[in-house]
Amino acid sequence: MKTNNLIIGSDHRGFELKCTIEKHLVPIDKDIEKDITTYLDCGCYDPNAKVDYPDVVKSLVLEMKGVFTRGILVCGSGFGVAIAANRYPHIRAVTVRTPKEAEMARLHNDINVLCLGADFTSTKDALKIVDKFLTTKFEGGRHSKRIQKIS
Repeated sequence: MKTNNLIIGSDHRGFELKCTIEKHLVPIDKDIEKDITTYLDCGCYDPNAKVDYPDVVKSLVLEMKGVFTRGILVCGSGFGVAIAANRYPHIRAVTVRTPKEAEMARLHNDINVLCLGADFTSTKDALKIVDKFLTTKFEGGRHSKRIQKIS
């Protein structure tokens, strides 16, 4: 059975924001509301190394077939990682720019991967978006049928 685990990844353009998010979340046991039991950074690990976002996305989504239930991806725009992630059938990824969008994406679409654009999202907003993503539960009901149709 999957628990509330989180995996995060970025390309070189998203590296700095990814590290800021990690500092906000780790140690994982400090915030019961976010309920993160296991955490993994799947790259990139060097802001000076050019990393193609599809490679990081592949690492993240393959881990999500097993242990991990939620993921965060960061690139320059947030669009590339979302497009790449949504190619995998078990992923529902959305690029989000506001906490309200994160809330609605969780409530109605049960997204399991949050995508952020480091070039378009301030650190302050990104942390609020991440918190909303991690604390908002899927509403279910009429939305469940729609999610099943996507699957």
